[in-house]
Amino acid sequence: MYKYLLLCISMLLLYSCEDESNTYEVGSSWMSAQSKMVMIDTLTMKMSTVMMDSVVTSGRGVMMIGNIKDQTFGQVTSSSLFELTPESYTLTSPATAVFDSIVLYLTNTNFYYGDTLKNYKLNVYPLQSRIKLNNGYLYNKSNFSYSSNSIGNAEFYPRPRTDSSYVKIRLDQSYGQNLFNLLKNDNVTNQEYFLNFYKGLALVPSSDNNAMLRFGLNSSYEVQISNATKEKVSNVVRMYYHTVSQNGTEQIKYTLDLNPNSGYQYNKIQNDFTGSELAGLSPQHPIPSQNLGNKTYMMAGIGVFTKVEIPYLKTLKNLYQNYKVIGATLALSPVAGYYSNNFYNPTPLYYYWGDKSNKVISSFLNSDGSSEIQVSLSDDSEFQNNHAYNFSLQSYVNTILSESTNSNYNILIYPSSYADVLSGKSVVGDSKNSTNPSQLKVYMLGY
Repeated sequence: MYKYLLLCISMLLLYSCEDESNTYEVGSSWMSAQSKMVMIDTLTMKMSTVMMDSVVTSGRGVMMIGNIKDQTFGQVTSSSLFELTPESYTLTSPATAVFDSIVLYLTNTNFYYGDTLKNYKLNVYPLQSRIKLNNGYLYNKSNFSYSSNSIGNAEFYPRPRTDSSYVKIRLDQSYGQNLFNLLKNDNVTNQEYFLNFYKGLALVPSSDNNAMLRFGLNSSYEVQISNATKEKVSNVVRMYYHTVSQNGTEQIKYTLDLNPNSGYQYNKIQNDFTGSELAGLSPQHPIPSQNLGNKTYMMAGIGVFTKVEIPYLKTLKNLYQNYKVIGATLALSPVAGYYSNNFYNPTPLYYYWGDKSNKVISSFLNSDGSSEIQVSLSDDSEFQNNHAYNFSLQSYVNTILSESTNSNYNILIYPSSYADVLSGKSVVGDSKNSTNPSQLKVYMLGY
């Protein structure tokens, strides 16, 4: 009886030292019976909203054009600038060719953001300076001048996923005629010479818009040109001209396409946080989550990231003489009031290794190293607090614990693939958010 009582007291003391919900005995069939698997969910996390100096917006095959404005992110405006490359530098039968018209076609990619019930307007301007790459790229803040005189405009109601998902813009007749004359005179022999005269176009949204549209460089659409004629077009400037048949009674019609050069096309994305929740945010001035109501923000295209720091992660090494991290997850939830069909929380989020200057070092990759990891928003239940992005941080935790010195690595989270031009945005809670707190859990095997 005495021995039984002593055993009960010992077990009671053991129970008081470990939280049963966070500790799991490991069987002796493969390791010491004293081994335990522990879940730690009390590590301090520091979260903040940071902004990059610039974001690559070239080489994505997408023209993003429009304005969006709200109390959260202020105003964001995107224009698309690009070079044009003629499919040919000569005309058919140039001696007798006659110019008819020139048209810009745009095909929507079924992406939209904002208010598509409002009339949407955009203008076309000729570039005045040539587009030049910066180390092989173009950025959201790259700036090349264009004329103040529009050579074409469109006004329409956006209808993605319908037969009205393409836009036809008749360009100024004199612009087309001058271009036609340049090719007709047989002086143009290469792109370099052509760009001396025609440096490209800028597609600029009206300030009245409250929607963002994307037009794909490689998307196509069959356009009804007339009652009897259909043409398949992509994003292209198409010049129409004709010659007269030998008997002089019939017109022979021709077209010549000038295609946007995908290597010299980018989206110029500007933002103004004045009067918004992010007023004061800049690349030089990150904002801690506690200064934003225990929230962090992210928006693609303008380089607004959520930054996560785990300053005391190395203290896990003191828990056991020998240990193995067998799992680590970070759950982030969109904050109540920022989750709706109108706010467009992105389906995937991506995360990256960042340095002390908040620069992206590398992606978190799949186990085979083939591609960066996408994290989807889980659970479609009607209760918002069940929605979460779940990030695996096992490789991050193991890397930090294996280093002999303190590192300055942090985690940067973005609402699209880094350098993409999607305008997805999200607002998530930090660990002290009252409705949608973030949660970090580390699972360790100690012995």
